[in-house]
Parts: sequence; structure tokens; C-alpha cells
Amino acid sequence: MNALEQALKEQVDGEVHFDTIHKKIYSVDASIYEIEPIGIVLPRTKQALIDTVNIAKKFNIPIIPRGAATGITGGCLGKALIIDTSKYLNRILKINYEKEYVICEPGVVQDILNDQLAEHGYRLGPNTSTGNRATIGGMLANNAAGSRSLLYGTMAEHTMSVELLLATGELLNFHELNDIELQDKCTQNNVEGNMYREINRIRKQYRHEIEEHFPNIPRRVSGYNLNTLIKPGPLNLCSVIAGSEGSLGITTEIQLKICKKPKEVGICILHFNDMIEGMRSIEMMLQHHPIALEMIDDKIIRMGRSAPSMQGKLDWLTDNPKAVFVAEFSGDTSEEVSRKLSGFSAEMAQKNIGFAHTVLQDPLKMSHVWNIRKSGLGLLLSKRSYSRAIAFLEDISVAPAELAPFMEKFLAYLHSKGKDAGVYGHVGSGCMHIRPYIDLRSVDEVHLMEQMMFDVSDLLLEHGGALSGEHGDGLVRSWLNKKMFGERLYQAFIDLKRAFDPENRMNPGKVVHGPPFLENLRLSPNTKNLSISTFLDFSQEGGFELAADLCNGNGLCRKSEKVMCPSFQVTGDEFHTTRARAQALRSIIHKRLPINQLTSQGMHDVMDLCLQCKGCKTECPSEVDMAKMKAEFLYHYQREHGISLRTQLFANIGFINQIGSLFPTLFNFFSNRSFSKRLLNWIGITPKHRLPLITKQLFSKWFKEHIFEKNHKHVVLYNDTFTEFNHPEIGQAAVKVLESLGYQVILPKWHCCGRPALSKGLLPKAQSMAKAVIDLLIPYAERDLPIIGLEPSCLLTIKDDYSGLLGKDDPKQKKVANACITFDEFLAQHIVNNQLPLLFIAKESNIKIHGHCHQKALVGIEPSLKVLRSIPGSTVTEIQSGCCGMAGSFGYEKEHYEISQQIGELHLFPEVRATEADTLIVADGMSCRSQIAHGTERHAYHLAEVIAQLLE
Repeated sequence: MNALEQALKEQVDGEVHFDTIHKKIYSVDASIYEIEPIGIVLPRTKQALIDTVNIAKKFNIPIIPRGAATGITGGCLGKALIIDTSKYLNRILKINYEKEYVICEPGVVQDILNDQLAEHGYRLGPNTSTGNRATIGGMLANNAAGSRSLLYGTMAEHTMSVELLLATGELLNFHELNDIELQDKCTQNNVEGNMYREINRIRKQYRHEIEEHFPNIPRRVSGYNLNTLIKPGPLNLCSVIAGSEGSLGITTEIQLKICKKPKEVGICILHFNDMIEGMRSIEMMLQHHPIALEMIDDKIIRMGRSAPSMQGKLDWLTDNPKAVFVAEFSGDTSEEVSRKLSGFSAEMAQKNIGFAHTVLQDPLKMSHVWNIRKSGLGLLLSKRSYSRAIAFLEDISVAPAELAPFMEKFLAYLHSKGKDAGVYGHVGSGCMHIRPYIDLRSVDEVHLMEQMMFDVSDLLLEHGGALSGEHGDGLVRSWLNKKMFGERLYQAFIDLKRAFDPENRMNPGKVVHGPPFLENLRLSPNTKNLSISTFLDFSQEGGFELAADLCNGNGLCRKSEKVMCPSFQVTGDEFHTTRARAQALRSIIHKRLPINQLTSQGMHDVMDLCLQCKGCKTECPSEVDMAKMKAEFLYHYQREHGISLRTQLFANIGFINQIGSLFPTLFNFFSNRSFSKRLLNWIGITPKHRLPLITKQLFSKWFKEHIFEKNHKHVVLYNDTFTEFNHPEIGQAAVKVLESLGYQVILPKWHCCGRPALSKGLLPKAQSMAKAVIDLLIPYAERDLPIIGLEPSCLLTIKDDYSGLLGKDDPKQKKVANACITFDEFLAQHIVNNQLPLLFIAKESNIKIHGHCHQKALVGIEPSLKVLRSIPGSTVTEIQSGCCGMAGSFGYEKEHYEISQQIGELHLFPEVRATEADTLIVADGMSCRSQIAHGTERHAYHLAEVIAQLLE
């Protein structure tokens, strides 16, 4: 342990990390860069933050503050001590609705703040597309604006005061000062007085250059906000701190104005066959005073149509437009908004602006439109290729009136270089996000990228624009600031930086003194990929190397809702994100870590809390499949370290149940006795959970004795382990429902699908099981019979995971996978006029449903909702939960029990406990039902059981 690390661990109340894996994880954000930090500190308190800065001062090392690291410029990267404020310094300290302000710590997440404000009809004005994970400190550092900046402006206009910790250790409060107060500050003989005197000098010395040469455009986040220093009226240095990218100090508290939420909103979507044509009409659109005017091009739309996260959410599109413009309007009533939309749409149609005009006021449908706009970056980067939509020219900004001529020249320039790009952005503010496809492994492509930066910066100067309208300079643009602003203004930037940070230790290399553009690229022509021989077939992902490298760092896995990523939702720790796991693997693939780290304890630690929920496969716009990569990792790890007895037991749960079924009474008696629990505890299985009981009559035995009428329609019911050995009543209910629909049920003999072995990394065993199941089911698939599954994880293992075990081109695997369908999907196909063709008893039923993770990730919960709502007299609501926390064997593992329960407590347990006793809880997953019973003492039913109960 070096002296710095020791001092931090001894004197700071917080987490201190200097290990290899943590440093690799904190080497990246959402940019094209990678720089390993000196170390990482997560302070628990403000005092701990102050102590950290003082120790860094003592050791004379630079400091970089970090929030969610969703930035795409490399703004929070560097050879420095990273101070992550997101995990602990995330309290909303005060909300004053009467005076309309809020005081926050820097780690507060935008959407969490807005959710609390919404209860009183308020919101924070600026809204980023990364709002479900972006922190307030990061938003201030970037001077965030978002899609509704036409109404709300930027963070600078909403920041009332900032408590700023300087690299020197001083804690200062910046707020609005009138002339007398400013003069008083300038007379002080201390750090604060020196700073204000220097600011006054900069205001006077550079006033002319600021007035004459500073870009006069609606959106600019390049350089420091010198223009705010010369505005008439009181001086508030918060406007300079905004957009400074943490290069002036670390915010410890931020006071922000809050705004009344619009009572009603609606959107009009204009479809264009030509993007430039739409841009020529921007000023006319703005005359109607929309609160947002956004654009999405056809490339993002095409990617959206193929993205699992967007399925069923693009029905607002007409034909195949080259671009759509989205204009949003607000009002006090729905009728007022409707009038605005009608007037706007009518004038656009009258003047032939756009070939189609879709008006929406339904909140759900509008959210689908905004979701594809918010996911623009991720969708572009989901392309399974190393030629990617790279962020370097992605944030250009000009006056809206200049947008059409500028973009015409810019797109022609791209074409002349043989480049294509995805385009989206805030057209109403003249800020565009443009991402040319570049292969960073190519010498020619990388040099072309640098040349494009030079050429496009010339074009921007010609049109009075800036390189950044929203995302800042960071590593990607700071090196061009002298060119963009000129020598005098650039010197003013340096003077301002020195006034706050005389030793240049606060996030150095950002805004001023930026390193060369091509330095520290995460992927470059010099990157030598290590080819890892894998057991699973990753050809569908473009190979194992690309499977990990698909993670672009956008940080969506840091959100606090839906399925991905349950372990982060509980811990709030970057170490337990999908991004961290992907980066740890990528560090080995890119040879930044030796190959022996693949099977190290550090790699095991970062992968450990992945519950293999598959949420990332759907919710991550880049479709990173961490569940699959974890299975591959465990395979390699166990080849070196061996397979524990506990792992063997869980991986072979089907065989153990089969043995136990020979003497179920005895097995059940002993399995939950205290001495058995002590033994299980010794091998790492928690004694706190009751183990599943084995049924006295196997489902297959019941089925053989079952008398059924012969029907000409046949279906196959896959007999999974849990239906066969634990809950035959679910299989019996399913048979009753299917027979009521007129089907004769075929039940193949039981065979485990291999999911337990796959999840534990016992891949040869899982492969063997997969081959056996395919051989078992292929005769039925070749007869084009539906193969129905009751347990989502089992059926979806066959449908989704077998391609990795057997190869994506295996014809029998593909045939069987195409025949597989979940029970709820199959029933939903039979609904006519919102009703199942079944006779139900006359009864009112309240039903709440929790979806299994794999179900939600791969097929969605809509079929279940559709089926339940087709039952006469039913009132059905979805429990807004993510993962239940059980995740197969995860919740039974001693070291994971507590976090498993914490995941359940996030959403699922509280909602179930608050549910009335006569409400039916539906959960198709065996793990989910076990978790609900353990955590809430409520019994949950399978969908088949509920329908069977309600049949006449």
C-alpha cells in the first residue's frame, strides 16, 4: 500500500480503491477515451470529501470529480484521484415550494429529484436524455439543457448558489452579489478576495473580446461562460461554474430554481423525405412557440425498428421518412394543447411542411417517441461492428437560422469523405448530434477523424457556431478551444482557471491545456485484441471480444427502475454495473490487463453480483448480454479454481429432485430440519430460506393417469424440472386450460433444460442437456406443433440460450427455438375481441402480476396482461418491479441472501405487502413465487392456476 492510499484509508470516511479492477472500471465513461486513474474515493460525507481533497493537496496530485459518468467527451477521465460523489453524496437537503428552490448534494439523480418535485407539481427545468442516471453535479458541470431548453434554458440559468470545494481545500459559497457585496468581497484578504479581484480584472480586460467574438448562439457549452461575466445586473459566479466540467472545483451543495410542471403536453410529429427541407422550416415552426423541437433521422429510426427495447413502440411512424421533427406544446388544459397542436399541424400541412403530421396527447404513446430520441446514441452504437457511430463531431451548434445551410455543407463534406452518420438533436436550438461511422482500429480512419475535426471547425467558424452545444469540451474538444475562440479569449479562459485553481490540479486538461485529440483512445490502431477461446458461440454478437466491446459506456445500467441492473439498484456502486463488468472484460481483451486476470479474484468480485437477469440484453440500447458473458467467465474461472460442492448441487438440481422424488416424504422431512440447514450453511447455502418441497405425485405420473378427450389439435407442454418435481398443480392447471381451448396435450418425458448448469458456468453439462432436450423436442417441432413452456426461465433458455450452447446455425436448435412459446403468449394468440374463448365463472377478481426477468427481457409481460384482462370481471395491474432478487439459486447463496432481500425490497415486496388479502398475486417464475412467499408471506400463483380457478 502506497502512502497516498494509506493516508486516504486511515483519514477518510469512505471507500478507497487502488486495486487493478477498480482502476480499470473508472478508466472509462461514455467517450472514446480510456485513462487509468491513480485511485478512487467514494466519500460518505461532506467532511470526508474535504478530507480527501486536503490529502490530495498534501500529496500534490490532481483531482477529478465524477457522477454517473454518462458524458461522451472524457470529461471525468484522467491520471488523477477520482472522487465519485454518486453513491453517498446524493441527498436532497431541502425543498422550498413557496420560494421555488431545492438544495441538493451533487450525487442526486435528475429523475429521482423530479419524481419528488412532481408530487407538488414541480420539476427541474433542464432535462437530460440520461435523466434516469445523470447526477445534478454532472448536469451543472456540463451546463445541461436537454430537449426543452426552448422553455427552460440551461443549468446556468437555474443555479442560484453553489458551495464549491477548491483544490486548495477552501470551501466557498457562490451566489448572486450586487455591486456593494462584490466590492466587499474584493476587499477581503483571503483566497475568496483574491479570486473576486481576479474575476473583476478579467471582466474589464476582456470585455471587448467577449462582446465582439464570443459565439452568439442559443446553445454553447464550449469554453467557460465568460459572456455571463459582463451581463448587466448582479454578478453570480455560478454561471461560470456551470459548464466548467469540474475544472474549477467540486460542488458539495447546489441550490437550484424549480419550475411548475406543464399541466398538459402534446406533440406533433412531422415526417420529411428530406432532412434539410425540414431544417429550412425551423424558424416557421418556432413562431408557434413549442417548448421543444427535436429531430431524429432515418438511421436511428431503422435501428429502433430492430431494437428489442423499441418493439411495439413505433406505431406513430408513417412510411419511411428520412427525418422526423417532434414539436412539443404545453398548456393548462388538454383542450388548450389540442388547439395549439391543431393550429401548428394545420399550418404545416397548408404550407406543405412535411408529408405526414401525427398528433399525440396520450402520455404512453408520447413516451415512446421520446424514448427513441433519448436512445439515439445507444441505438447507433448497437451496430455489431467496429465501424461505429463515434462521438467527436456529435455536438455542433449554430443559430437555428444557420442550421439548414450549415448542415447541407456538412453532410456534403461527410459524403466527400465517404462517410455516413446518424443525425439527431435539438433543431429548435440549433444543436445537432452527428456521429460519423469510424473504425478506430484503422490508421487511415483515425487520421481522417482528426482531419474532419479541423475541417468542420472551420465550417463552424464560418457560420458563427461552436463545437459543443450541450456535452462540453472534455478530452475530445478542449484541444481546439484556442482555434475556436481565438488567442485573447483563450487566455481569458486560462486566467479564469488560474483564479479558481492556481496549481492546475482540478480536472486538468479540460477546457484549457487539452491533450492531443488522438491521445488516450480506448480503441486505436495500436490496440491488440486478445482472442479468447470461448465455449459458447458468440458469433451472433460478432465474437466474444465485440460482445464486451459493445458497451459504449452510456451508463443506462445505473438507472433505478425496470430490470437492469438489480445489483446496482441496491448498492448504487459503479463496481456493480453492467458497464463495469464489460469494462473489466474489455481490459483483458485489449491487453491492458494480463490474461491471468480473467480468472482472478478481482474479476470474480466484479462479476459476482450479476444476477443474469438478462435485463441488459433488452434495456441496454447496445444489447450487451452480460448473462451470457458471465456464464462464459464462470466456465473459465472454475476450470482454474475448481467447482465447489454448492455449485455442483445447484447445477444438478434436476437430478437431485429426481433422486428426492423416490422418497419425497423423507426428503422433505430432512431438507428443512435444523441439522440439515447447518450442513447446508457449511457449504454456503443460507439457512434463512426454506428449500422447495418435492411433490408426492410427479406431474408426469398424474398426466399418465389423466383422462382426456381426444382433440384433433395438438400442443406440446414442455415438462420442466419445477413443474415435474415441485409444483405439478401448475402443470395440471395448464392442461385444464389447454384442453378447454380444444387442444390435446402431449407431454414429453421430463428432461432438465440445463439452465441451472448454464447459469453456474458448467457449460459442457449444459450443452449435453441442451442436445438431449433438442433431440427430445425436434420431432414435435418438425410437425410444426407449438412447444409451450410454463417456467419462463426454462422455456426461454431453449429459445434464447441454446444458440450459444449449440451454435446459432444448428438447424435443429433453430427449428425447436422457433416452435417454443411461453404459456401466456400462446393463450394471447387466442384472444378475440378482448376475450378468451372460454367459459368463466361470474366473479370479480383483483389481480396483480409480477413478471419474471427473462420473460420481461425477452418476450415482455404484455401477453400475460392481455390474457388476464380478457377474463370477465378482472381488474389487472402490473407490479412495477424489476428483478425479484431470487434469480434461481442466487438468493439461496449465503453471501447473496441479504442483497437478494434488498432487491426484493426495492419495489416488489412493498407493493405485495400493500395489496389486499383477496387480491391474486400472479408470478410465473418459480424463483419469483419463492421470493414473494419468503419476503411477504403471500402466496403467488402461476397464470395457469388463476385461469383454471376461474373457469366454469
